[in-house]
Amino acid sequence: MADLIVSLLILLSVGLTLAELTLPPNSPQLETFESINRWVTVIFAIELGLRSLGSSNSRRFLREYKLDLISLLPIAPGLRQFRVIIGLRLLRIVRLLRLLNRNTRSLPYFLRRGFPEYIIIIEMLLLTVVFGSVAMLTFERPGNPDVTNLEEAFWYSIYSLFAGEPIPGPPLSLGGRLLAVLFMFMNVTLFVMFTGTVSALMVERLRRQESQMDFDELSGHTIICGWNRKAEIIVREYRAARKNDTAPIVVIAFIDSDHTIIDPDLRAIVRFLNDDFTKVSVLEKAGIRRANTCIILADKSHGRSEQDADARTILAALTAEKLNPNVYTCAELINREYGSHLELGHVNAYVVSEEHSAFLLAQAALNHGLMRLFTELLTHQRGNQFYRFPIQEEWVGQSFFDVLILLKQNYNAILIAVDRPGAEIQINPANYIFQEGDRAIAIAPQEIDI
Repeated sequence: MADLIVSLLILLSVGLTLAELTLPPNSPQLETFESINRWVTVIFAIELGLRSLGSSNSRRFLREYKLDLISLLPIAPGLRQFRVIIGLRLLRIVRLLRLLNRNTRSLPYFLRRGFPEYIIIIEMLLLTVVFGSVAMLTFERPGNPDVTNLEEAFWYSIYSLFAGEPIPGPPLSLGGRLLAVLFMFMNVTLFVMFTGTVSALMVERLRRQESQMDFDELSGHTIICGWNRKAEIIVREYRAARKNDTAPIVVIAFIDSDHTIIDPDLRAIVRFLNDDFTKVSVLEKAGIRRANTCIILADKSHGRSEQDADARTILAALTAEKLNPNVYTCAELINREYGSHLELGHVNAYVVSEEHSAFLLAQAALNHGLMRLFTELLTHQRGNQFYRFPIQEEWVGQSFFDVLILLKQNYNAILIAVDRPGAEIQINPANYIFQEGDRAIAIAPQEIDI
């Protein structure tokens, strides 16, 4: 809604600015248009001021809104007399195109491909035509009978830009001739950019979107440190378990061009940050202070030993917990002997990958067919899964057996454990009475809506 209002105000401001530049100085409508445009500029000034106060990175704010700040110059009383200064309001067209680009991210991937490049070309084209028309009218109107109003200057600019030569004839003033050279230069530049973009889109390539991601706007998201085949499985499981969660997953890793995510349906929810996840500045850039979950994978890339991989995991996990004690941190270790470091740092959970895979293999060998059970329970993409949920008030004081029967009858779920805050999880307890604050763990084919 906010983007729509800003877009309409930009269109109003650009239209009024063109009218101000076209009308003669003694026009009775000029003062009305100037007054309306001044109030629109005040609104933009207030909006940018609020955005500046809400931004945590002043450099990023100046980089993103520098043209909008320049377009505020006509609000100064001493500068309104210069028509060139008034024309700076036309720079808001660039922001309008960026808003359009931002709102195309909801389109399917194949429709979004190449759209940013086309936006840049359109921006250059509009800026060349708009400012070129105003400048041509300023330079040529005193002595050129072919350019006496903004409409004639507009078509003069269009013809010259696309034909590659001044049409209907060469300008008479020095400024007009320089503009004609600029039009011919932009003709070649825009043609090369357009053909280059089309050619690039014909080549099948996977484009990373990290440069388009504004990490400062993330909140309640998940961060994955490291990238390998297990990471894509984790992303797929997250999508299956949290279908209504729109927050993207940020992956921090040094990623080669041929190791990006394979499934095109998952690219829309994954943002890559190509950097070292053990650095404090990188974790903060990924929004660790506002993240909900941080998953750290054992990183054995670039020839690292198992000891080096575990050391990086411990360093990243302890750093994440220090920066945000509320983040739920899950780490992967190769050697269990380093688990005590994570426990001392209050890391929420860790998995000893090789040890747990060995446990699964042993159970599969001892109990034939059991792996099919584990496979179903450990994935959210099919069958039954584990669910952890708070108990109802009326369950307080009831026994584990009573709640087990209630869940099976009403929710087709099997109660298997009780999670009490500050205590160890009790699996299939013989005699347990539920207390306030307990959370139940059950197996069910779908999420249990208590």
